[in-house]
Amino acid sequence: MAAMPSIVALDIETTGLDPFSDAIIEIGAVRFNGHRVEAEWSTLINPHRQISPFITQLTGISNEMVRNAPTLAGVIHDLVDFVGTCPVLGHNVRFDLSFLQRSKILLDNDVLDTYELASVLLPTASRYNLGALGQAMGILLPATHRALDDARVTHRLFLELYDRALALPIDLIAEFLRLSEPFDWGASWIFSQILRARSRQPVSARKTYGIPRGPILEPLPEFPISPAPPEKPTLLDPDDVSAILEHGGLFSHYFSNYEYRPQQVEMLRGITRAFNEGSHLLVEAGTGTGKSFAYLVPAALWAARNNTRVVISTNTINLQDQLIKKDIPDLSAALDLDLRSVVVKGRANYLCPRRLESMRTRGPESPEEMRVLAKVLVWMQESDSGDRGEINLNGPIEREIWSHICADDEGCKAETCLSRTGGACPFYRVRQAAQNAHLIVVNHALLLSDVATGSRVLPEYNYVIIDEGHHLESATTSALGYKVTQGDLIRLLRELGGSSSGILGHLLGDLKGLLRPSDLAAVTQQVTRATDLSFRLEHDFRQFFEGINEFLVDQREGRPMGTYAQQERITSGTRTQPSWAGVEIGWDQVHDTLDLLLKLLAEFYQAVGEAAEMNESVQDSQGSLANVYRRLVETETHLSHLVSSPDANMIYWVEQQPNGNNLVLQVAPLHTGPLMEKYLWHEKASVVVTSATLTTNEEFDYLRNRLNADEANELTVGSPFDYETAAMLYMVKDIPEPSDTSGYQRSMEHCIVRLAKATGGRMLALFTNYAQLKRTSQNIAGPLAEAGIMVYEQGEGASPNTLLETFRESEKAVLLGTRAFWEGVDIPGDALSVLVITKLPFDVPTDPIVAARSETFDDPFNEYNLPEAILRFRQGFGRLIRTQSDRGVVAILDRRILTKRYGKLFTDSLPTCNVRIGTMAELPQAAARWLNL
Repeated sequence: MAAMPSIVALDIETTGLDPFSDAIIEIGAVRFNGHRVEAEWSTLINPHRQISPFITQLTGISNEMVRNAPTLAGVIHDLVDFVGTCPVLGHNVRFDLSFLQRSKILLDNDVLDTYELASVLLPTASRYNLGALGQAMGILLPATHRALDDARVTHRLFLELYDRALALPIDLIAEFLRLSEPFDWGASWIFSQILRARSRQPVSARKTYGIPRGPILEPLPEFPISPAPPEKPTLLDPDDVSAILEHGGLFSHYFSNYEYRPQQVEMLRGITRAFNEGSHLLVEAGTGTGKSFAYLVPAALWAARNNTRVVISTNTINLQDQLIKKDIPDLSAALDLDLRSVVVKGRANYLCPRRLESMRTRGPESPEEMRVLAKVLVWMQESDSGDRGEINLNGPIEREIWSHICADDEGCKAETCLSRTGGACPFYRVRQAAQNAHLIVVNHALLLSDVATGSRVLPEYNYVIIDEGHHLESATTSALGYKVTQGDLIRLLRELGGSSSGILGHLLGDLKGLLRPSDLAAVTQQVTRATDLSFRLEHDFRQFFEGINEFLVDQREGRPMGTYAQQERITSGTRTQPSWAGVEIGWDQVHDTLDLLLKLLAEFYQAVGEAAEMNESVQDSQGSLANVYRRLVETETHLSHLVSSPDANMIYWVEQQPNGNNLVLQVAPLHTGPLMEKYLWHEKASVVVTSATLTTNEEFDYLRNRLNADEANELTVGSPFDYETAAMLYMVKDIPEPSDTSGYQRSMEHCIVRLAKATGGRMLALFTNYAQLKRTSQNIAGPLAEAGIMVYEQGEGASPNTLLETFRESEKAVLLGTRAFWEGVDIPGDALSVLVITKLPFDVPTDPIVAARSETFDDPFNEYNLPEAILRFRQGFGRLIRTQSDRGVVAILDRRILTKRYGKLFTDSLPTCNVRIGTMAELPQAAARWLNL
């Protein structure tokens, strides 16, 4: 490492996250120069307040440990002497400084942030917390949530990141420094040191670090795929196709541990028959069937032999990755088949080289934008995919910034892309690959939104397989819905900008050298008027949202916000209430101003049209202007319907979080079945919908009605697992019913603690709402910690995948999850041996979508609420047994399953298990015996 001044790595532990109401309990610091540690300093601090059990569990620091420790005032001068004038390094160091600088110290030191550095230099890292980065970089020191340990890891992480930064092209480093000059950016100091160290090396002329060019967007396909279904298709012989999976077939020769499953073959034959007949099929296949190959084999053979394409739609990214990275390549190799496949995502998932270059030219407008820009430029040194799924866009701000450089620009056509980027655009490269592909993998949201908007992303296809089909309705609801906050609208207006900022400001600047003085004066006047209208509209939006807030207060009858979000569905009855009048008045003002702004923007867009043809920068800004215009029109349309002129086929509601912030206006389709009917069942030659859970009460009727699948045939194949010897279903008979809120909560917590202790953790507990999960976590963490069992809860800042990884790696742990964990969780083996279902998973009846759809049934509970709960219950049950060798316990802590008439429908929906009905007291011992503990 080149010579640089000594640096102090700093870390603190605190009683909480608020520097104004919480206090420091420990400080650790390491002064170093390169690899050489010059000195270390650490101390516990008496915070003069209680340390919560959670913080003690996290850090190991107890109230007893800090009782006789010095106060912060007593050690602050020692810390200042230790740091001196050295730069201060930390991970998310602004958090640490927010506590320390309240004591008026370290105000003038240079600031270095390993979080900022890691975000830029490790764009594909799954997590950016200190412990995860330390593990990923091979740092042997542990991050323990003790201040000195974490300061040591920060030092080592800095050295690793510094070496990575050294390897970047020197002109890219110079660009980072130039672009970050206006900001106090936590990575600038590092890059300036590196540039100084390499200053003797010649700096080449600035290069464009673009995506390496892929196939040029020239006359298409080398391997043309027919978009229409063949008039006389080459049919598949069901016996020949199933022979691939039979004993002695191609799969048994290719896969070393191949296992024949008759259920898989039955499903394969059913799908083969559907393709041959040009018919539709609903197929439920139990856990362990091997659904993927059961549909991939006939899909691949049909596509290859008929020179056509088959679309495969999934709900989760994990399944997409499994299909495209593992299953399809294995299938191609096993069958020796020249099979072309591609994953296609929505336009917003791909980087636009043209919009990226525009941001680089004008420069970022905030430290966060600088971080994302630098991250993307480093990523482009390593990858040419342009797929945002490869990089970690951490939080809503980074995702918002991505929207400014992604390919979600409706004005961009293939011809423009070819002339401007020479075929380097990732979106058009993927779209071209899709034209040539036999198998196209997409997600449900894209599948339905694409057909509903005129197939702007996917090429024409006539055969589709929909896996994870039980999610199709909810995914379509989300994809075709709309939601907006006041903050979203203010950000949109600021993106539009005015005379000296944003899109309008950039356009005006570009036009100055292109237009005649008289024309320039005219467009300048238009921009000035648009600036005034935008400023007025921002004020009008604030007034409008204030009116909605007053309406929500009126609905609560003045009561403060409770534990849960307030959701108010907007119906014809709502619009007659006196407090809604204020909302309508506010919207009328917004509408008038917005209408004037939209007309002016349309005129301005036309006025710069000729200049845009001559100048690429004007062209880019004009495209951005068109995007903002489109989003404002969308806002005007949806909010007009919400406030006063509803569409009978849509659901409208307002939601506010318990903290009183994040007021959200939302719109969703009432039914998605007609869309399926119009664009899939009636348009496509063959549609196959499959999942492990499509039936309720052993019938497809519910899902068939929701998806308008009147014409589809049906097939059910069971699971190859022997649930009777693998799973014990234990139903507790003496727990209070959930309606007895306090009694049920106490009993449920007691039950979980005793069960976890008896089984050594290894437990996933599923909840139906987060507030109850949080309360349970707080109450069971202490008793389980005494037994050496950690409690992990959804919502603590970590992603579901991160929580699952941590849980798998823990010897003794309990994981508490809500909706995201009822399905998609795959933890085979002993890591998960106990599944607790705390309540039957009924939807909240007041949820706006649930309430609106319930009104369309004669008997909402039995025809809608109950089937939905049974499907979710079956998904939750499916988390436990994932392989032939798994063994476990499912404990139901909701005795309605025994006392209500509908309870039997839940148990009848499960595979045949070893069923026990017993008391809370008997459960721990029964579970331990079943698990042979």
